[in-house]
Amino acid sequence: LYLRAGADINGKFDVVKPEASEPANKRDAKDFGYEFSTEITKEIYKDLEIGVGISYQDHGSPERLVIGTHKDTKLNMPKIKSTPVYFTTKYNLPVNTMVKPYLKADLGYSFNSISGKFKVEDFAFDESYSFPTEIKDGAYFGIGGGFEYNDFTMDLMYKINKAELEYGRGKERVKKDLDYSRITLSVGYKFNF
Repeated sequence: LYLRAGADINGKFDVVKPEASEPANKRDAKDFGYEFSTEITKEIYKDLEIGVGISYQDHGSPERLVIGTHKDTKLNMPKIKSTPVYFTTKYNLPVNTMVKPYLKADLGYSFNSISGKFKVEDFAFDESYSFPTEIKDGAYFGIGGGFEYNDFTMDLMYKINKAELEYGRGKERVKKDLDYSRITLSVGYKFNF
């Protein structure tokens, strides 16, 4: 049983660009992203573990965009959270040292949720309005490596949560990919039962 806590480094979102319009967000994440994970694995062959995991991930939101000739309109995207359920594989490199390096890969499904709506703030007319907003679930995967020392672990992984954002009213609804990619630095502890 592994318990892990991680922090995102350099989180990036897909840029949502409505047809014949300016982008609705910047690529960079505006907020600090983090996660908590639990994984259960079993060694099926020497140095090779497979198992399942579940994570709670808070990605924050894409960095807001200010547009217009006089920079008088601000576009705000909602905050995004994910709960991926996944299969995990860990290969412990066969070295005879106290520090044991490993390679790791995750593959699963990300249940995505949002808090808030797509919002437009117009400073020129001192008004704001928001649109009904939804987010769809998608695939989740990660690959990387790390090391283990006295049941403590530290790893660095490249991860992607696939998602699709939908906002707008009636026939003017916009559907665009809003995938979140990042490098995650995690620390954890292994419980042997």
